[in-house]
Amino acid sequence: MKAAKMTVACVTYYLVFDGEAMFALRDIYGGTQLALEAIEPDTRESFAATCAIAALLAERGELLRRRLGYDSGAIPEKDDFLLAVRPFEIVELKRAIMTAIELGYGREVTTPGDEIDEGLAELNQKKTR
Repeated sequence: MKAAKMTVACVTYYLVFDGEAMFALRDIYGGTQLALEAIEPDTRESFAATCAIAALLAERGELLRRRLGYDSGAIPEKDDFLLAVRPFEIVELKRAIMTAIELGYGREVTTPGDEIDEGLAELNQKKTR
């Protein structure tokens, strides 16, 4: 699973948007799109929503890291972001959230045209000679 990497106050967080995060955002904001709309304005409420969503996605990332066998890191809370995010990092944090959501909804699909069967290619080349 892919994650958006964000460093705040010298701590690196991996923001992961998985199924649990999707349903949590639905419960809290009414859906992913509404959550993104909540972080869009340049207001105190938007900053609080940004920090809450970042904490949720960072928690999902940390739990995934642990499941994959990495050393345990701290599970951040909303207050960790509220206290540590500097004004010039707010936009970067919002972008990391959007990237994590984009990655979560994205799929890695290989179509049959992408795969190369070398044996079949060699046979087809012999037929054309």
